[in-house]
Amino acid sequence: MISPKYRRPACGKSAFSLIEMVSVIAVLVILIVAGASLLNGTGSQSRRAATDLLAGMIEQARTAAITSRSCVVLAVAEPGDLPAGDERCRLGLFKVESWPDSPTDTLKGVLMGRWRTLDTGIVLLGGAVNDVENPLDGTELTISYGTAKPLTVKVHAIAFNSCGGLHYPAGSTPVAMRIAEGGYRGGKATPNRSGESGVITESRLKIGRVTSRSYRIDG
Repeated sequence: MISPKYRRPACGKSAFSLIEMVSVIAVLVILIVAGASLLNGTGSQSRRAATDLLAGMIEQARTAAITSRSCVVLAVAEPGDLPAGDERCRLGLFKVESWPDSPTDTLKGVLMGRWRTLDTGIVLLGGAVNDVENPLDGTELTISYGTAKPLTVKVHAIAFNSCGGLHYPAGSTPVAMRIAEGGYRGGKATPNRSGESGVITESRLKIGRVTSRSYRIDG
């Protein structure tokens, strides 16, 4: 009979000690916390950058309206408004020589520059801010632009007159815009919410009626 091979006792094998296991878990926790902080920081930076971009384009539109002595439209194109197939919001400036009698009529505009795209993870929200009207809640404008192959888009917008004041939406009160961290799902802005109360992380811009200069309310 062939004798079985000699096997060394398992107790002789090396294994993780309790201290080593605790150290590994601690390192993993640190990495997870650092990653979450990095993601949160990136979201805040993108929101601030989008707020600066929007404020800058508001001032650019106002200045262009004064210097060109015409109406200038700041258009907000949400996913589905333009042929682009991504889920991102875009901003564009249009010079309009003649404003129609009714805002439901098609505007003939000239695109000034190019569409500016907000970062992924940033949305523009509707909803009033402290009872101040939000243009994203109002009637959309239809704008036709381009020469060789004119493109017609239907967008939310604000417009500035040749004196540098708000021309659209009509009224006598300021308007406000909301910039938040979130995403577009099915073309609809969905903000990120935190905590049990569902707080939205956002920045807010208020735009005056007469001079149309924007300033931050918070964020």
